[in-house]
Amino acid sequence: MTIPNYASDEFAQMVGNKTFCGPNAWKRLMTWLEVDESFKLFMKDWLEYIAPTYHSEIKDKNLPNISGLLEEHFENLYPAFFILRLVQIADINRQKWIFTSLSEKQQQILYEWIHDSELDAEKGRITDHWLDGINPELVSYNGTPIFSSVKSEIFTALSIISNQTKKRLR
Repeated sequence: MTIPNYASDEFAQMVGNKTFCGPNAWKRLMTWLEVDESFKLFMKDWLEYIAPTYHSEIKDKNLPNISGLLEEHFENLYPAFFILRLVQIADINRQKWIFTSLSEKQQQILYEWIHDSELDAEKGRITDHWLDGINPELVSYNGTPIFSSVKSEIFTALSIISNQTKKRLR
């Protein structure tokens, strides 16, 4: 079992490939370890109590009890973002295991953040590729795109789908 270097380019790329976070956002998050005391304290507990098991081949029935361990840390911004991303890239057994270390309210918030991230990822894929199959010459008049109003409607619908009004801030 090897605990990865969370600040490495390789780990940042893995997080970027599996979440909506992106490698640069992950690397910026990790820079807060240099200055944020709550993040430093969280990372000390994470590395001591959670990371060895999180990155091991232990089966779910052998996961140690970490109930309550992350509750205090989850109330701070950078540890909460770290937890969110590590839960997102974990298998289902480790996801459940991490959830058990949070209060019921925190579990609900984390669940909603994960759901919001999934919707954001889908929205991002659609916005990045929705014009891929359209020949720009066929949908313009004298060089002006005729799909501008359609584009506006699509992005309005996507905003409704991503449910911005329900995103939770603690």
